[in-house]
Amino acid sequence: MTHQHIPSIYALQDSDILHLLAALPNSTMGRRYGFAFQLMATYGLKAADLRYLQVRNQDTELWLRSGRHRAELSGRPNEPCRLEALTVVNVDGTPQDWNLVTRVAHGERLPPLGSDSEADQHLETFLNDQPAWRKIQNNALLAAQKAMVDSFYQRYACTTQNRGCQSHRHNGG
Repeated sequence: MTHQHIPSIYALQDSDILHLLAALPNSTMGRRYGFAFQLMATYGLKAADLRYLQVRNQDTELWLRSGRHRAELSGRPNEPCRLEALTVVNVDGTPQDWNLVTRVAHGERLPPLGSDSEADQHLETFLNDQPAWRKIQNNALLAAQKAMVDSFYQRYACTTQNRGCQSHRHNGG
């Protein structure tokens, strides 16, 4: 047995996302971070991707301007790609309508992200100050997984690959 096992990334459950969003501070920065987390969960974005969003087709579609993180979607690196929403649903199965495309189109502000290489750390620092996030991290540890900024992306990836991931996670991450 090796001690170099790296825990798999925890895929956030929709209920985790909704609890986290509800617990964020009701402040300008709390709302900006909440907007970032809504976008990341709904569109399977990495933190740095938030810097490259654009709206097209009469403000009806959200696109990623740079394909550096998403070459697998467009087929070619650095080509813009259209993002597909995977709506977060509440416990009753009601999809959350956060009007994300409209909010991006209207220029709603995101939190400070810094450079591409700093974006994860900026969001992680904010999350680590949130009691609701620490609870999610503890739950992830119980499953020998690690909750981190990429857990938003992991929720999207897991759910698109296997719809069963949403209710109970049985994969290795």
